[in-house]
Amino acid sequence: MPSPLRLLVASLALIGLTLAGCKKESCLGNDEGCRVASPCEKLSYSCEAASGSMLEVRTLTPEDRRAGSNGPGTGTDTVPGGLNALGARGDILLSNDRAVAVLAGIGNTNLLDPNGGSLLDLSARGKNNDGLNQVLQVVGILPGDAAHYTSMKIIDERPTRVAVQFSGTLDGKPEFPIHTLYEMRPCEPGIRVRTEVLNTAVDPQLWALSDGFYWSGREALPFTPSEGSGYQHPSFSLLTIGDAFKKFPYLTAAMASDPASSYAHVACGEANLLEGFQSDQISSSGLPRTVVQPRDYLVFERFLAVSERGDVAAAADLALEARQKLHGEKYVTLSGMVTRNGAPVGTGREASVIISEGELSADPSTRVPWTQVTPDKEGRFQARVPAGRDYVVELHAFGRKVADRQLDNVKADTDVGTLAVSTHSRLTVNVVDWISGVGLNAEVFLVPVNATTQKDTEGTLHGRFGTCAPWLGPPPGPSPACNRFLVHNGTATVDAPAGTFYVYAFKGPFWTIDRETVTLGAQNTTVELVLHKLALQPLGTVGADLHVHGAASFDSSIPDEDRVLSFAATDLDVIVSTDHDIIYDYGQVVRRLGLQNKMSAVVGLETTGHILWMKRPGSTLPLVVGHYNFWPLEYDPTKPRNGAPADELVEPGELFDRVKDSAPASLRDQLLVQLNHPWSDAEFGRDLGYPRALALDTTKNLPSRDDGTSSGMYVRTPKGGFANNGQHAQEVMNGTQNDMLLPYRAFWFYTLSQGQLAAGTANSDSHSLTDNTAGVPRNIVYANTTPGTSFDTNVFNKALKAGDSFGTNGPVIEATVDTASGRRRFGFSPLSPPADAKLHIRVSAAPWVPVEEVRIVVNGTVVKTIGSTELSHPTDPLGPEGVAELVRYDNSLALSELLTGVSGDAWLVVEAGARLPLAADFGGPGGDKPDGIPDTSDNNGDGKVDRADIAEGSNYGPLRTPTPPTSEASSQFHFSQVVTGGYPMSFTNPFLLDRNGNGRFDAPGVAAK
Repeated sequence: MPSPLRLLVASLALIGLTLAGCKKESCLGNDEGCRVASPCEKLSYSCEAASGSMLEVRTLTPEDRRAGSNGPGTGTDTVPGGLNALGARGDILLSNDRAVAVLAGIGNTNLLDPNGGSLLDLSARGKNNDGLNQVLQVVGILPGDAAHYTSMKIIDERPTRVAVQFSGTLDGKPEFPIHTLYEMRPCEPGIRVRTEVLNTAVDPQLWALSDGFYWSGREALPFTPSEGSGYQHPSFSLLTIGDAFKKFPYLTAAMASDPASSYAHVACGEANLLEGFQSDQISSSGLPRTVVQPRDYLVFERFLAVSERGDVAAAADLALEARQKLHGEKYVTLSGMVTRNGAPVGTGREASVIISEGELSADPSTRVPWTQVTPDKEGRFQARVPAGRDYVVELHAFGRKVADRQLDNVKADTDVGTLAVSTHSRLTVNVVDWISGVGLNAEVFLVPVNATTQKDTEGTLHGRFGTCAPWLGPPPGPSPACNRFLVHNGTATVDAPAGTFYVYAFKGPFWTIDRETVTLGAQNTTVELVLHKLALQPLGTVGADLHVHGAASFDSSIPDEDRVLSFAATDLDVIVSTDHDIIYDYGQVVRRLGLQNKMSAVVGLETTGHILWMKRPGSTLPLVVGHYNFWPLEYDPTKPRNGAPADELVEPGELFDRVKDSAPASLRDQLLVQLNHPWSDAEFGRDLGYPRALALDTTKNLPSRDDGTSSGMYVRTPKGGFANNGQHAQEVMNGTQNDMLLPYRAFWFYTLSQGQLAAGTANSDSHSLTDNTAGVPRNIVYANTTPGTSFDTNVFNKALKAGDSFGTNGPVIEATVDTASGRRRFGFSPLSPPADAKLHIRVSAAPWVPVEEVRIVVNGTVVKTIGSTELSHPTDPLGPEGVAELVRYDNSLALSELLTGVSGDAWLVVEAGARLPLAADFGGPGGDKPDGIPDTSDNNGDGKVDRADIAEGSNYGPLRTPTPPTSEASSQFHFSQVVTGGYPMSFTNPFLLDRNGNGRFDAPGVAAK
């Protein structure tokens, strides 16, 4: 049966749609590189005669090093560095006197690229400011719409040009040949690209030949000049993406981090405009959607420029210069000054100027934003815009508009004059240890005291990444970010807007917090806060976050130094680097900051499925296998992905085998595999957890072998090594908010009842200072090793695999069960308790961490709840007397009472913290029948969960995190200020109770719940 897309294409062809642009001269398959007349020839940049000698094209070797990775390279030109630099051996370096690019070599797969040929890195020469994840050629958004290159040719025609031509077909579609030529010439601030794609099939094809820019979130933000756009782009799904296409003269993108960069994308052809869609995840920029008849082809020529700064203007200036050369368009330069408190604004990221075409009196959505510029260290700014138009100039500071100006019919360069930032203060915070008086590494939060300050200081990064109050800096970037900043060795100074704020100092869940109230105005302000480490973490343990991201990840732009300082700021002992699809090592930065005796950095990886391919039984929708963490691994920056193996188009078991085989022999037996966020919602059509992708029905037992069902896929062994469910650990808590705790917890309980003994873990999954706080939550691991230079990863991993750990974002649970040989802790060694055995529980927490109840869970059911009236509570969460009130519960419970009505072996978990949110199970990803996983919360607040809580048009959901309290009368008020959006929670790994004494744990299955 013909697909809807094919029917649409055929219908469009029959009604006589003409093909736009396909009659241009072609050089498809020309082994010498394209030599037909090119519209990009109109680009002409003058420079010194010697510039041609700086052209270079070569294949990278193991001797090459990316700038900043284990020292300088030994090749003729160092591979460019930057927040997103990926270039490695086998990739191709192209460079001129102004820019350096790296192209993925054939077979070097990265991210969405199926076989190499994509643009990986583009940096201003000598600046090491690569901010691109990937640019690849596509004709649509479906699997098979990307280019799959199988051959390449290097073209060295120095001193006039260097180039690389890739040839192949659309992925899995040999009837559609595609060729792309990358070319660099002297003096040009970027790279020329020409792509041709041919339709040799018998049917017409609807194609949008474009460059796909993979931003991935928390990184460079796309900006397009079209009505109501700029940084603002309509949301869409894969089903409504057609409505998101717009036309625009150029695409730019700016990276609001350090090192900064920005990019401009301009078409060279006759068409004056590009067409595509934009999002924080992916941008498409290219030719209009076109019906291509059999034996016809499309040609797309463009120029991609890179700048040395991180605002739009740096790239838009290059785009307008290129359009002047290509299309004869004139531009003018607007310049001005920004001051605050009467002085130049100076360096910083809190001030920004937006320039839009239109009228100040008109609705802002009708204007056309052309550029955005950040003032320099002297407060000056300048930016190019098209000549002969009316403009609105807006000054934004601390995330909100503070001044504007109208300019009419601007035909010449114009001085805008001086724009003033409203009153602000420089706030200095000193954080010291209560006993020693030594300055600490810590994190500071500013919180508006009242609704007026909240309203007056709310801001955003040009409407992206959510709202902060106050807004101190871009949320994804370095400190300060949103309403928080890092304190290094006891002191930090930031610029802040006027208002009255609480200033909180935070150093993780096992320290006190301190707070002062300040009113900020024009005068500078200094605050000292004092913290005290509490005797909470059990002896013989280390605190570890097993899931964190930094700049090496494609969806993070926090610099390495701030990333490592954030680990120290929350007093973590062990960090496992788990950057997406790339192995990374924070060890260099740990040593540079002098933290090597306090913190251990373990080298690891998070594999991340991008290419849709997997189909579960009964579904035709292509999926990916989700995300997994692996450690320890070896970091080698000379290899693609720093040594990580290719992770696409394989089932989990085969992926586990690949990662193990890629590690040095000395590390293979130590390898730990963790299943991440097993029931997380999909992002851009890609599930983040394998169990949810399979839509497992947890009301039924798992089969013992592959029986042709989704559950069979989950347990099968695809290649004879690991099974698909062969992980050693899986996340129960992921993220500071714990918004998906209930489904992750339910799935872990299900697997325990199935006898799958994977340790439950608790991790931040932090990508920045603001999305999640590193170390909140964390794992407390009973490992006979200490952080620092003597840390033993093998001992640590053995303890985790044995379930000898608990997860927490505040409460500490110490629990044992009586056995014939004495009290035993939780873990995966079966225990045979005597008839009179007791469960001994001690729960402690910092004064500011409320504990509302303690729960005992047996076989997935809460069998006993110890309520608030049975617990101790601190008198003052911020007062000194609270330091002596750490223990909230210390008692013993008869095990027989907890197991009343339970036959056979059983598992038992202890939890402590807040009361869990109300939730129910109405359906799930597999359909409208309950699947055993909570999916809907009390969304209308009536105290029950029913179908009135389900969003219109859905069978279930959503799950929403409880709203943080706004009154200090709430016991969770202080907790919610520093554990943003979260609620207190901790859990042990299970006690396995061998009740029949046969020496093993016989899993109870779902019937025992």
